[in-house]
Amino acid sequence: MRIFINEFCGHPFQIQLSRELARRGHEVEHVYFAGNTSTPKGAIHGHHPSSNLKIYGLNIKRAFAKHSIRSRRAADIEYGNEVAKAVKKFRPHAVISANMPLDGQKILLNASKEHNARFVYWLQDVYSMAVRFVLARKLKVLAGIGGIYYEALEKKLLRQSDSVVCISDSFVDYVQNWGVDKEKIHLIENWSPLDEIRPMPKDNAWARENGVASKFCFMYSGTLGMKHRPELLLALAQHLAETGNAKLIVNSAGAGADWLRENTKDLGPEAFRLQPFQPYERLSEVMGAADVLITLLDSDAGAFAVPSKTLSYLCAARPILMAAPPINMAAKVIHKAKAGLVVSPDSTDGFVAAAKKLMDNPEKRISYAQNARSYAEYNFNIEHIADRFLNLMQA
Repeated sequence: MRIFINEFCGHPFQIQLSRELARRGHEVEHVYFAGNTSTPKGAIHGHHPSSNLKIYGLNIKRAFAKHSIRSRRAADIEYGNEVAKAVKKFRPHAVISANMPLDGQKILLNASKEHNARFVYWLQDVYSMAVRFVLARKLKVLAGIGGIYYEALEKKLLRQSDSVVCISDSFVDYVQNWGVDKEKIHLIENWSPLDEIRPMPKDNAWARENGVASKFCFMYSGTLGMKHRPELLLALAQHLAETGNAKLIVNSAGAGADWLRENTKDLGPEAFRLQPFQPYERLSEVMGAADVLITLLDSDAGAFAVPSKTLSYLCAARPILMAAPPINMAAKVIHKAKAGLVVSPDSTDGFVAAAKKLMDNPEKRISYAQNARSYAEYNFNIEHIADRFLNLMQA
């Protein structure tokens, strides 16, 4: 088959899927939005072992401001047009699209139908709910109108798709309630590449470079946006500054990271450090330097978003501290895997108390870490996952 994969963010596990499909002899073209610098990228550069695999970023002429109400929609449409051009040139048998803004998704779906390509809608976020969430915090007068428009568009695109891949059971419920044919819906949970994120000793080169090889380290690694709770990280950093017995490192970008930078100016580097995304090829070292890895999600975002960073944490074999509503799929995974603690995102005191609990219990941390990697090794088999995607593309 000729398979075209559009993944707006450039995440690692979608790239791994493309590599596996190419390894099996399919001709695969994988594109991502090069102008989106607010999310970390996977292994998008370097040598690709399969000659029938092409991975490249698409650019647009206008500047991309992720959280700009004024310019974002125009940028999404421009990117959609660029992806449609790539589809027209490649002429695939099947198109898989993930994390695509709805205005661009509409253009891509139409282009796929025009070229008789089977269209797979990979539902990573319930986009219309995310729009309501963002607008309610920035411009409430538009939240209702924008939410109604994008919900109607999202329903229409899902119904027009040949297959819909949902990453959580709650997404399946939404899609079914929106009238999508049950035969089209497939539940395939996200994963992380086991061979790219490996357990590493704490005393590694990155840890020594960042002064935590022999110091207890909490770490947040990944996008820190509006649906996260940066005030929880601030509370933990302030606590660590008072006690002096650990350090919080945040490797991130996004609106939440900008807020955190403004509110931690009085904290010393011995307790807190905020720095950019780290090189993907060093991610095993980065996460290995942590004693506890942190993931966050707002209570109102629990139903429409699943933090994929949690799955990378599992591969790294480190205990996880998650502040998120218990209904969230990532929170359920941590509970199921027995890989860490899940607390409410609505209590800074509860979050700090859970962090202290993990610090004070090294035996529990070892158990959580072992459970995390075991869960990943059992569930993240790329060959089995690729089989499922091929089956729905060939249906």
